[in-house]
Amino acid sequence: MLSVDVIIPILLCNRAEMVYTPFMICLTGDIHHSSLKINEQSFIPDSEDSEVRIAVRYLRMVEQFGLKVTFYVTGKTLKEQWREFRPIARSALVEIGGHTYGGLPRSFLSRLKSRISGRPTVSHAATPGSCRSQMRDTARMIAVAESKTGSRIVSWRSHGLVFDHHTYPILKQAGIRFISDDLSWDKLFPEITPEGLVSHPVNVIMDHDHIYHAHRTKAYVEQQKKNWTFAADPTRESYPIERWADIVEEQVRKIENAGGVATILMHPLCMYIADRFKTAGRLFEFFSQYRSIWARETERYLRH
Repeated sequence: MLSVDVIIPILLCNRAEMVYTPFMICLTGDIHHSSLKINEQSFIPDSEDSEVRIAVRYLRMVEQFGLKVTFYVTGKTLKEQWREFRPIARSALVEIGGHTYGGLPRSFLSRLKSRISGRPTVSHAATPGSCRSQMRDTARMIAVAESKTGSRIVSWRSHGLVFDHHTYPILKQAGIRFISDDLSWDKLFPEITPEGLVSHPVNVIMDHDHIYHAHRTKAYVEQQKKNWTFAADPTRESYPIERWADIVEEQVRKIENAGGVATILMHPLCMYIADRFKTAGRLFEFFSQYRSIWARETERYLRH
């Protein structure tokens, strides 16, 4: 006989599958290797913990609500932390996408300036590198994913959403079919890029750049906004995580009314550091009333 702990997730999963609606949720998240040393990783309270272990706990919550999720993962995560990551790769609700192999690490000079000033900087380089380096990075990402998981990845999100005119032709040539680098609240449906890739824009306010957490204090955000490229509120603002979640729900309902696809970016690490997954759980329950899809399924919802 199945235990209650097993039965409840099954019922929740079945409930999510039974909902009929043309509107879809594409829940996504990004996962990085510990050796990349992104800013948020320094705020993990337990020295024995890691971003990958936190992502596993995040996934267990996702599974309780029967939600599909696409995790964009750096190749070095798979190479260096496969034992920790394996439970994620084995989940029937997870699609694994590429997030570059090396994570576009900051230059030595950038890290040195940050160390001297004591102020955090962005967790990635400002450019994706030369055409040759991008080709090499893409090939390594695809190869390590296939080696570890036995499957070839078809979805991609660049770390930091950093790409240039070389990136998409390289991805297309390498067999990638789906991308999610575009931040656009006005695009409610997937679209085809000039290179023939299916782009499903992040059209719901993301967590990382819009919630107070880790190094992103109110003072830090105010300083950052002086050079912020977005002018309109709430795109240029950050919020307490509870208010951010309110905005997420408002935007999802707007996309629902249009019958579109809501692509949501929630980083497991951000959700953990901000409030130990409290708000993530609230949003998972909200999302569970809709049908969820993986990035590789977004092509079905192109608007013709």
